[in-house]
Formats: sequence, structure tokens, C-alpha cells
Amino acid sequence: MVCAMVDKIIAAMTASCMSPKEIADSAGVSINIVYRIRRGYLVKMDRFGKVCRALGINAEEYIDYGRLKKQKGGG
Repeated sequence: MVCAMVDKIIAAMTASCMSPKEIADSAGVSINIVYRIRRGYLVKMDRFGKVCRALGINAEEYIDYGRLKKQKGGG
């Protein structure tokens, strides 16, 4: 499970000029996944990757590793 850097992912979604539904359709995921990513919630890695690919961005640059560390008790 991973979570996004919210500010960066919202900027990428905005720059795509696609609605959340269009992003979900392009990625082949449910619209709820797009909303979860946009809110910074944990999502499965494969779904996060699909959304990032649909947006034309590198998933590695949008994962919030700091928050993941804190949630696992490492921070």
C-alpha cells in the first residue's frame, strides 16, 4: 500500500485536464481509487501505478515515503 503526496498529485490531475471519472476510465480503476489517491489515503500499489501512468507521471516521484514511514512506526 502507498499514499500520494497530495499537493503534487492534485497538480498532476489538474494539469491532465481530465475529470476524476476520465482519469479512472483511462487507468482502468474505479473512480473511488482516484478520490482515495487525491485525498492521500492508502491504495494498492498496482492501482496507484495505473493512475500515475494514465496521468503520464512517474509514480516514484509522487509516493509520500515520509507518511508511509510514520504509519509503520518508523518516524
